[in-house]
Amino acid sequence: MKRVLLAAALTSALSVLTAAPAYAQPTSPEESAAAVSRPGIVLITVEWHGWVRDKRTGEVFGGKDGYTVKSSCSGAVISPDGHVATASHCVHTGPEGGAGALFGVAIKELADTGRIGDPAEARRQLAEHAVAEGAVADRPVDRDIRVERMEATADGPVRDVAPATVVDLVAPTDGDVAVLKVPREHLPSLEIRSDQAPVGTPILAIGYPGSAGAAEDPNLEPSSKNGQISARRTRGDRPFYEFSAAATNGMSGGPVVDMQGRVVGLVSQKSPGETQSFNFAAASSTLLDLLAGKQVDVDLGKHDRAYLAGLDHYFAGDLDDAVDEFDDALAGSPGHLQATEYRRLAVDRGGQPGGAPVLIIVLAVLCAGVAVGAGTAGTAVALTRRRRLAAAGPPLSDMDTPPLGFPMPPVVPMPPVVPGDPPPVGDPPQSGPERDTDKIQRREADVGDQGHQAERDPESESRA
Repeated sequence: MKRVLLAAALTSALSVLTAAPAYAQPTSPEESAAAVSRPGIVLITVEWHGWVRDKRTGEVFGGKDGYTVKSSCSGAVISPDGHVATASHCVHTGPEGGAGALFGVAIKELADTGRIGDPAEARRQLAEHAVAEGAVADRPVDRDIRVERMEATADGPVRDVAPATVVDLVAPTDGDVAVLKVPREHLPSLEIRSDQAPVGTPILAIGYPGSAGAAEDPNLEPSSKNGQISARRTRGDRPFYEFSAAATNGMSGGPVVDMQGRVVGLVSQKSPGETQSFNFAAASSTLLDLLAGKQVDVDLGKHDRAYLAGLDHYFAGDLDDAVDEFDDALAGSPGHLQATEYRRLAVDRGGQPGGAPVLIIVLAVLCAGVAVGAGTAGTAVALTRRRRLAAAGPPLSDMDTPPLGFPMPPVVPMPPVVPGDPPPVGDPPQSGPERDTDKIQRREADVGDQGHQAERDPESESRA
């Protein structure tokens, strides 16, 4: 009986556990990786201004005002104090960067006037014999780098645009990595993976495709392309990863992350002659070497760890704990857009700040169910025992215990009835002449008078 009731209590309590919905289980590892990575993704825009001069002839292209070209890339925040990683060809002033952008404008102008017939050959000639320069001859072209990201405010998401400077870079023909710095603090940032990612590692390439018009997109939502590490390559002595995720030019410099959201590389230039689905990423080891050379220490902030903990709780269905962790993340990084979004989702699904986790509630219900089951089993056992004793005959003791738990008074045996004595009160009527009610009442009256007389005698003696 105990086992049956205990099993019923356990089943009832466990039904609470199974009924608690897994509110937000990620549909795939890629969803979880994107949730971890998105806060640190930024759009990098560069405005180039300068002239193109043919060193062989001295001719300068660009007229009086020069050329102005805008380009865009992607990047990742790698420290809360404003360090941003990207591909160096996005910000380099040479032919693979800004100079190449100006060459492109000059070639289009020459083609429109009929001065060239083969744009590819003209570009090769300019790269070999021309130079892009600023307002002063032999000076690099002017560049204006901006880093854009979305921030949460009381009035809704707004675009934060910050000027950036180049801390250091590895040339595009070498390692294609650059580190920028923006005047911001407490930014959401991404962790850099320090070990080598094996071939076959699932990855996401994240960034802003140039064809998607990210610069005009008011929401500034990055794209995530899934794939895997296809091979490890080396250019010179620099390691690169070949990966299968599709990536366009606008995604250059964006992070390639593993399923834990850690940066394993930065999207680099596409390998010549390969299809669009085969791309290369500069390995994270090159980025870490560059940072070490500049003595830049990068690590996640306290708000980043709170955000990650909030995601773990959210995807596990621990919505109250998720709200608390997201609140901690927002306390350290008030503009954290994704922490704001996931906190809202957790609250919409029933999460409350400072509330008891679902597991604790279920355990409490489970313990209560066990206690109730044990108490019910005890009561059932006691009742069963009493029935068995009643069926076996009179109790062995003159004390008995009713169901309410209070002892009954001891059973006192009745004295034998002597003929001629009055029967005890409450006895059944006696047979024979004693059944005459009048005689019984008169006898009781006589006995009462004798008792009263006995009580008065001491008083009479006392008065005498």
